[in-house]
Amino acid sequence: MSVFRTLAAAVSLAALAACQQGIPAAMPWQTPAVPPAEESLATQCAGDPAIAAQLDGAVNAAREVEGKTLLDSAPDLTQIAQSHACDMALLGRVDVEGSNGSSVVDRARAVGYPTCGVVQLVWRGGSPADAVANWLAREAQRTEMLGQSSRQVGSGHAVGADGMAYYSVVLGDNCR
Repeated sequence: MSVFRTLAAAVSLAALAACQQGIPAAMPWQTPAVPPAEESLATQCAGDPAIAAQLDGAVNAAREVEGKTLLDSAPDLTQIAQSHACDMALLGRVDVEGSNGSSVVDRARAVGYPTCGVVQLVWRGGSPADAVANWLAREAQRTEMLGQSSRQVGSGHAVGADGMAYYSVVLGDNCR
């Protein structure tokens, strides 16, 4: 029993000392956080910023028709959306989950964007207007796109090996 107490005391003291020095206390069984794979994909896949801007515009046009607040463009959200569009294009699949299992919240944290109210919409094929029309036709996506808690938008576009366009839109509220 005394060996256990000694070990527990040593681990507790080490954790306390690390906290006092501003160092996060990591236990041997914990693995350090690794940035989502999408962050490195953004440098491998530039996408088309003009098409991403068209997607931002199409989202705002839909919001305007519905009497909703227009969204400001946010570089952090654009980075998240673009890297995820690249990830989807690389894999040839449409999913809000990243290839490494990350969520939009994980990706927001990785770039230092506040996670309150962050949502993501994804689509494959057609034009930016087609993507927005499809989101408007689906209740869950429509609710997210027109949500009044969103204040900012970022969009991404990439073309996959299959020749299809992959779209990603991230909406958020920089609640700092």
